[in-house]
Amino acid sequence: MDFKELQYVLCIAKNNSISKAAKELYISQPSLSKYLQNLERNLNIKLFERMGNNFILTYAGERYINCAREILRLKKDLDDEFFDIVNHKKGRLNVACSIIRSPYLIPETVPKFKEKYPNVDINFLEETESNKLDELLINGEADIAIFNYSGNNPLLDCEILKDEEITLAICNEHPLVNEGKQIEGCKFPWIDIKRFKEDNFIINYSEQKSGEMAEKIFDKFNIKPKVVLKTRSVECAIRLASYGFGISFASETHLKYISLEKAPIYFSIGDPKITTKLFAVYRKNSYLPQYLQDYINIVREAL
Repeated sequence: MDFKELQYVLCIAKNNSISKAAKELYISQPSLSKYLQNLERNLNIKLFERMGNNFILTYAGERYINCAREILRLKKDLDDEFFDIVNHKKGRLNVACSIIRSPYLIPETVPKFKEKYPNVDINFLEETESNKLDELLINGEADIAIFNYSGNNPLLDCEILKDEEITLAICNEHPLVNEGKQIEGCKFPWIDIKRFKEDNFIINYSEQKSGEMAEKIFDKFNIKPKVVLKTRSVECAIRLASYGFGISFASETHLKYISLEKAPIYFSIGDPKITTKLFAVYRKNSYLPQYLQDYINIVREAL
């Protein structure tokens, strides 16, 4: 089988354009056009409808790319296994994570990984919506994803990296700043979140895991929040909280890597605290090369 053929069609479908695909594939546009024409003629079916400069998938084209992704995923699994067998230490690792985590996850893990595997390419797919990370795994774009996985997809498997505590961040000039209690098992002073039910909140969007968690906390404690701002940035929300603009949530892992001149005060909340699990997620029954397993351990140590 000509795997190059599969990659060419996938690239055209992704870009909806011959010219953009040719540029990405580092081949000439006429060559790619001729390649597609020959392929469609040999298959005796149209994979794309031409609408001006746009290439729109036909139903046959959709079926083709779905199978192409699966074939290339299986090929990669085989290549990875052969890599370990011959131990040439060459390969590629595609890591998916939220754009919130990447500013510290990449610098804390990539140098250590490249020191051990200098000839293994490592690429990051950073998503603004962490709820889409499982899609990157299923369609084969990512080999592993680091996120607060809900564990409800039968096509995926995972292993826990860390239990993260969800804290409440408030300005150090807030009237309740000295009301926290030291409770066994809590890293931060504990406070009843219901005492803030009249305060303004800064939260993340619901399609982000952090935003989804905030909504679950409000539901659990029957709080109808006054949301003054939604942002995709956890750091932005924490900075605004430190200025007294509102109250935000933050996981303890984020706190470890956020440096602020005027830091807010962090509280444990819940009974006695609220935690969420951070996972390394990958496709069920897929072959995990040694370098991927080692990367998981590097991430676990960094957190």
